[in-house]
Amino acid sequence: MITKIFSMLLRLTVILLLCVSTTLLAQSTIETIPNQKLINGSYVSDPDHILEATTILQIDTLLASLEKKTSVQVAVVLVQSIGDAEIVDFAQQLFVKWGIGSKGNDNGLLVLFAKDQHTIRFHTGYGVEGMLPDVICKRIQREFMVPEFKNGKYDAGILAGLQEVSKILTNPTNTEELKTSEEEEPGTWSGFVLFLAIFLAPILVIAYFTHAVNNRFSNAKSPEYTPYPEMRFTRWGWLLEFGGVPLLIVILFSLNPSESAKGFCIFSLYFYFMGTLFHRLVRMKRVMNRFLANQEYYEIVEFIRKSQVYWFFMGLLFPVPFFLYFFYHLARKRLYRNHSRSCANCGGQMQKLSENKEDQFLSKSQQLEETLRTVDYDVWQCTACQATQEWNYPSRSSKYEACPKCKTIAYYQTGRRTLKAATYSSSGKGEEMHECKFCSYKNTSTYTIAQLVVASSSDSGSSSSSSSSGGSWGGGSSGGGGASSSW
Repeated sequence: MITKIFSMLLRLTVILLLCVSTTLLAQSTIETIPNQKLINGSYVSDPDHILEATTILQIDTLLASLEKKTSVQVAVVLVQSIGDAEIVDFAQQLFVKWGIGSKGNDNGLLVLFAKDQHTIRFHTGYGVEGMLPDVICKRIQREFMVPEFKNGKYDAGILAGLQEVSKILTNPTNTEELKTSEEEEPGTWSGFVLFLAIFLAPILVIAYFTHAVNNRFSNAKSPEYTPYPEMRFTRWGWLLEFGGVPLLIVILFSLNPSESAKGFCIFSLYFYFMGTLFHRLVRMKRVMNRFLANQEYYEIVEFIRKSQVYWFFMGLLFPVPFFLYFFYHLARKRLYRNHSRSCANCGGQMQKLSENKEDQFLSKSQQLEETLRTVDYDVWQCTACQATQEWNYPSRSSKYEACPKCKTIAYYQTGRRTLKAATYSSSGKGEEMHECKFCSYKNTSTYTIAQLVVASSSDSGSSSSSSSSGGSWGGGSSGGGGASSSW
């Protein structure tokens, strides 16, 4: 009896050891997967013989042609098991160890098939993420590979997926139909909220901190002097107008489950921000009324000039009505520049002199500035006491600047040259020559040319690993992009 029990236990032990050893033998690791590109130049590593030999030959032919046309390297690995390893981490480690893709371009793709996990993984290098973003990788797997895998047709699935990859990489126009994200369903808010988070929120944050750092809020602790205090917000007022109300609009429309809610939300935000421009016009009107009360027409013109570019872009963003308003803005500038005014000495009526008559009241440096169009001068003369006043309007787009010696805005760069070219080991040096057209003052200054830098997309550890064990792969690296699908 004891002998029979002992014999039975011995048989069970042997069976158990055989099962464990079989499992261990079938389980692949990063170190045990053969790099066939190094061994025989094949793009396919299939140590567990999942694919037919004829399929591997087809894949090698396809991927060799793809590499020749695009320089993209694709490695295909099929294993029975990777054990309990997470397939994304496993793919990243294998990608880096082999160095798939060319160094610097990182144009590699790893296709990893783990049979026991019923998972196919596309792991992309930095250089192919633009052509094969995660959503396209996912769709190739779902439409061309997974249906075949479910029927046990691994050869057909792998080949179909790789053919689609080759088709996309060699014909970029064929990617258009795959650009729509499979994650976003019609009527959901994920894409819209993501847009707000990626594009609008950073702009809001940057604008707020720019105002805060430059003390542009009316309740700043040490506000800088400004001739336009009416234009300033309090901190909370600014946040409410440009952050709080738009956020409330998004929240209110998100409560509506209808597909048209997103469109109405966009229109509401558009018209709301248009409304903030009308609020800006109200504040501008207060500034101008204050200047008008004191007959400060020069200040009005300068105020209008400073916002000229702003209203040009607002006219492009909100053509109705601000495209027309932009031309009204320019007309007002000319109106107030030529507005009648009283003499500061006697209160008499002043008259603006013509370009020819005003020259006798301008210095030679001022006349040169007008010739160079760096400054435009207006000279007004009182018809009663003959007193004169002049106003200057500097150009906002001139290559000239104020001369360090005579202060005339006639100082410009006459040339530049390289004294010492920059190299990969040291910076270079150059010099710029400047001269004033009025006083003939000349100056030469030197500047530093930045040292040339060798482009590298991986750290020293990854580069070392790739170059030492990458074989005939190019030493590329990956940031972990790609997608996985299971069946």
